[in-house]
Amino acid sequence: MSISSSGRSPAGVAPPPEAAGVCATPVLPDMGRSYDAYFASGLYLSRYPMPNRRTLRLLRQTLPTGGRLLDYGAGEGRYCFALARDRGAEVVAADISAVARDHLAGAARGLGLADRVHVCDPGDATYRRQVGALGGFNVVLLGFGVLGHIAGHAARIALLSALRASLAPGGRLVLGLPNAARRFRAVQAACAPLIARGELEPGDICYERQTGGSAIALYYHLYRRDEIRRDLGEAGFTVERLTVESMLPESAVTHSALLGRLDDLACGLVPVDWGYGYLVMARPAP
Repeated sequence: MSISSSGRSPAGVAPPPEAAGVCATPVLPDMGRSYDAYFASGLYLSRYPMPNRRTLRLLRQTLPTGGRLLDYGAGEGRYCFALARDRGAEVVAADISAVARDHLAGAARGLGLADRVHVCDPGDATYRRQVGALGGFNVVLLGFGVLGHIAGHAARIALLSALRASLAPGGRLVLGLPNAARRFRAVQAACAPLIARGELEPGDICYERQTGGSAIALYYHLYRRDEIRRDLGEAGFTVERLTVESMLPESAVTHSALLGRLDDLACGLVPVDWGYGYLVMARPAP
């Protein structure tokens, strides 16, 4: 699940912290290329073969039957295909990774959903037509960590503001955001000098994912709860719901149905800041 325009605006899904090391260079990576390698390796699908049940339940509750969904950073399609099938949704599945787009298009054909799932890059004509011209989305989803992989506060706010304009009346934005208190603590400490020198913004990290003997350079912005409300307010949203996305790492709850169910129960019992990630729903401010 990754998406970006180019340059300083990358996005995607973070590898699990136990597999991450500090990036050897502060130069921001090309996230499209990084996630081409990640998807092509097969590791993403092997680590996240199922949807997060809490996220999928919220989407099913929020998206009306036959509604329009923008899955921004659709990746392997673990949410958009379920919603296209179960809710009869018309889906725009956007991703910066060419490997992900090829997979999405092939899977849509194989599932008989090609007429309802429009696969695109955020810079292409399909995206401009479906999002810029038509809009009218009942739900815009930036799933597990997508927003955090967009480099730069200004770029994140600009994206959120543009997506707000694409919502239908009564539409909702759904976000999965990484909790800075639970994620990449050692990497955060190692990146602190880069922040002090102004090479990264507060909350930013650069790190590497090892796969197949190669290092994939990645960028992430980690969130704290007050920052979520501040940024969404700046982009013209009001937070309607802010809860725990999961207690266990995403790879655990999406790999095991039993762990997913147990984690779901635990999420309802703990303070929101204990979560591995935040699950957020917002609406355009009046």
